[in-house]
Amino acid sequence: MSDGASDIDEGLLDSFFQEPEGYFQPPPEPTSVVFERQPQWVTEGSPKSITINLLGSHPLWGHHLWNAAKTFANYLDENKSIVRNKSVLELGAAGALPSLVSACNGATKLVITDYPDHDLVDNIRKNVHANMGSKLDDGSIQVAGFKWGYDIDKIAAMSSTGGQSGVFDVLILCDLVFNHSEHTALLKSVDQLMAKPNADGSSVGGEAYVFFTHHRPWLADKDMAFIERARDELGLEVTKVVEEYTGAMFEDDPGDERVRGTVHGYRLAYPAIKS
Repeated sequence: MSDGASDIDEGLLDSFFQEPEGYFQPPPEPTSVVFERQPQWVTEGSPKSITINLLGSHPLWGHHLWNAAKTFANYLDENKSIVRNKSVLELGAAGALPSLVSACNGATKLVITDYPDHDLVDNIRKNVHANMGSKLDDGSIQVAGFKWGYDIDKIAAMSSTGGQSGVFDVLILCDLVFNHSEHTALLKSVDQLMAKPNADGSSVGGEAYVFFTHHRPWLADKDMAFIERARDELGLEVTKVVEEYTGAMFEDDPGDERVRGTVHGYRLAYPAIKS
């Protein structure tokens, strides 16, 4: 075979294995959402809206502003005392809307976490900087990667709860319980990072707010297993504080749309110590 024929054959092969134009789609572009706070709950000098930057896509769902986060943000605005003068830890924060609303309502220390992925953590930091950058500068807001059930000491070192070191007054968990395989690790983190009540009654302990939607209605019992285990294994009192229809996140998903579109909110707290 001549050299010329060889060149032609190689060119044909190159053409044969080349993907057609447009075969690889570019990744989705990042987006942003403006969350408008309810005017009747916005105090003077507090921002009326919060801009949340979102990743274009992410395998850990950090590219959505979840209905549970928006519902809890409204709940916090209406019930400011939950976070006022408190230390707050958000787990699996994604866009970190609830944390930013906590800062608006007087939280003295905020630690915002998500899985230790550079894009996720950097986007949270971007959102804090865009809305209240001075709080990053003075250290009242810190952002960190955190894998549930691990690296407890690193997160605990960021807390500043009066009377107890290494724990937080308020934990925020928005739309996390659908990740059933991580319930044990998540419960471990709640147990280790939520302030405990003092025997002398000087502190009633911390509280955790768990807001979520049954995105897969046929697995609702598995979602609820987290709440049940918090009660049975951690000894926490469970109070339902919200049930609100917001519309489904994903219209074309299977299952009852009313179930997929309803946000449920629970408060988990230690029982009062009897004297």
